[in-house]
Amino acid sequence: MKRTFAPLVYGKVPTSTNDEAVECFEKAIKLNPRRLMHYVELGRTYAQMGKADEAKRCISKGLALPCTEKDDPETKDKGREMLAKLK
Repeated sequence: MKRTFAPLVYGKVPTSTNDEAVECFEKAIKLNPRRLMHYVELGRTYAQMGKADEAKRCISKGLALPCTEKDDPETKDKGREMLAKLK
């Protein structure tokens, strides 16, 4: 469904890859290493790529950080759900 509506919003279907997402999240972590969302989303991306060890490491690091943003509790919930699936 998202791919159906994406051209209406973006003009074309996004063609990003998981590898590109990893690069972006790694850059985001370098720019702001205290933002837990970057670690959790990087971990979720690694999980989609079948890299469970890297996923666990990143998600665990994100979960260890304190909540500082409004959406951090929800992000931690997503991280815990993914971590449970990986164990």
